Amino acid sequence: MASDPVAEPAARRFGALNYWFQQAPGAAPCASLLIAVHGVRRNAPEQLRAFSAQARTRGCHLLVPCFDARHYPDYQRLGRPGHGQRADLHLIALVADLAGDHGFDPCALRMFGHSGGAQFVHRFVMAHPDMVRRYALSAPGWYTFPDEALHFPLGTAHPPAEFPRLEAWRYLRVPGRVFVGQREHAHSRLLRRDERLDQAQGRTRLERARSWVQAMLAAARAQSLQASLDLIELPEGAHGFGGLVRRTALVSQVLDFLVPETGSRPSGRIVAPQAHAPSTDLARV
Repeated sequence: MASDPVAEPAARRFGALNYWFQQAPGAAPCASLLIAVHGVRRNAPEQLRAFSAQARTRGCHLLVPCFDARHYPDYQRLGRPGHGQRADLHLIALVADLAGDHGFDPCALRMFGHSGGAQFVHRFVMAHPDMVRRYALSAPGWYTFPDEALHFPLGTAHPPAEFPRLEAWRYLRVPGRVFVGQREHAHSRLLRRDERLDQAQGRTRLERARSWVQAMLAAARAQSLQASLDLIELPEGAHGFGGLVRRTALVSQVLDFLVPETGSRPSGRIVAPQAHAPSTDLARV
């Protein structure tokens, strides 16, 4: 007789933050926490459905927050003063609360984000590197570069006074992987475009991913650090999360990196990104 399907966890609320939490099978104290963060369409349930089965198979707790537009209009940039509430601090408080109930390590997070969620995740890593064990990004539109000549969020100079210091020697040590579709193009409706940003980071998500990975690796070399960051180009990938999941086995590839098993290998193409120097004209943006 076939076993009954596992019920989808119900939405919960922690302060202003809605979320879904799926407990690891067996609730082992050593189970890790996987966090999956949605894009600007706030499609958190789609992330839950995509990761749910494989998170159970790999013995992970799964947390899917939903940063609604009312409370967190600036969640991609963590929540700057005057732009809603601090998405990063609210997530940290939620993680601490769940860790108290379920016993996982709140400072060994495995984080994934798609599009706007990838913007949030890489900036979270820069701000709170000691909390993250590994992170994976899928098709962010643009990035914070490890450049102390550029103001946040384009670079790491002069973050808001309420933010932690963005210290390269700390965040460059966190292992990361960037996934981007080779079918990404410059006319994506959700891609932020302007002349100065295009000049600084590239015209497409693919160009911008190559530029950022190259800049992060160069910054690590300049500090004599052994960075662990690479870029996976997905031949059949465009931008939509659902399409990436169906066409490129994105979830399996992400989990092979975040919760590695012996012999796991990406099915996309690992590339050595070409340099694309940021423009100092953006220093005051």
